[in-house]
Amino acid sequence: MKVIGRNDLCTCGSGKKYKKCCGRSAVVSIDEVVENELNDIQHDMFQYAFHMYEETLDDVLEEYANIFDKLPEDVYDLFSFFSRVWVVSSIPLEEKTILEEYVDIYGPKCSRPRTRDHLKKWKAARPSAYTVTEVDERGTYMTVRDIFTENEHRVRIYETETEVEVGYFVFGTLLPAGANSIFFPTFLELPTEFAGDMRNMILELFEKSGESNPVDFMSHEFINVFMVFMFGKANVTAEDYQWKTPKHKEVAEMFQIRMKEYDFEEDIIGIGLSLWHKYCERKNPRIIKTGIYEAALVYMVEKIYSDEGTSTYEELAEEYDVSPSSVSSKFKELEKILQEELVKYEELVNSDEIANQE
Repeated sequence: MKVIGRNDLCTCGSGKKYKKCCGRSAVVSIDEVVENELNDIQHDMFQYAFHMYEETLDDVLEEYANIFDKLPEDVYDLFSFFSRVWVVSSIPLEEKTILEEYVDIYGPKCSRPRTRDHLKKWKAARPSAYTVTEVDERGTYMTVRDIFTENEHRVRIYETETEVEVGYFVFGTLLPAGANSIFFPTFLELPTEFAGDMRNMILELFEKSGESNPVDFMSHEFINVFMVFMFGKANVTAEDYQWKTPKHKEVAEMFQIRMKEYDFEEDIIGIGLSLWHKYCERKNPRIIKTGIYEAALVYMVEKIYSDEGTSTYEELAEEYDVSPSSVSSKFKELEKILQEELVKYEELVNSDEIANQE
């Protein structure tokens, strides 16, 4: 059998020297070595998380039991799996996430300096959504563009993952791996025909969340984003939140009922619920008479969406059997605590109005 020299023409007929063509695959670069090493490590990290923190993961996700219980059987396992991946990378247990803990314990034990350096970067990894902009001829690597930042990443596609094409929409958590990136431990994808609508729905969810940083948004709102990814646009209800006290939840439920009776759109009601939940998380109010808070929340949402109709303090006071001054006072308190979110929502409404006029 004739041995092909590195400077001979490649037998594949490309006209290139063997060392510049098929012979290249025989040379393993340090980048490829590091990438494979990091891929093995991320699988080990996954096993570590599920072995050491199985009960903890269940406890964290118990908060979303009302969502899990409503899932169809054919998607329950998938939803549960990716939700746990999110907890591992994004939810601090005491001071660190499970991912950060793993890197701190096992990172220093890696013999290769480049591997250790990349592992340190994993601490910042959070889930995100991407559009596929390029796939190489062998289907080994794809380039994806983050829908929030527009940053592009070259990502290794492993054999166990579904084939993707340019224009696909993918969802997952990227980890730096040598010159490229890998998904932890895999990703979900949607065909091109659904990519545009999904991108718009998630960006709309981000705009209406009140979050200014997409990393924080994906860390805090992952379950809601994943619901949209799996089932399309979903209506948020009071049941979708974890409330500190029954009174907090009661205000949310009564607000929801009242706004539906007045024919407010579901996304507007969802924004009101989001604002109320943020207020409760920050202030943790001790509520004796729920009507004051319900009236103040209604006034706040109607003030943002004035085209839907605006009630006066007096009208709301009569409706909820409280005094106008108490509604005014509580509204100002809500306004102070939620100032940043309100500015963002008002800017969003104004931009929509300008766009409609054009």
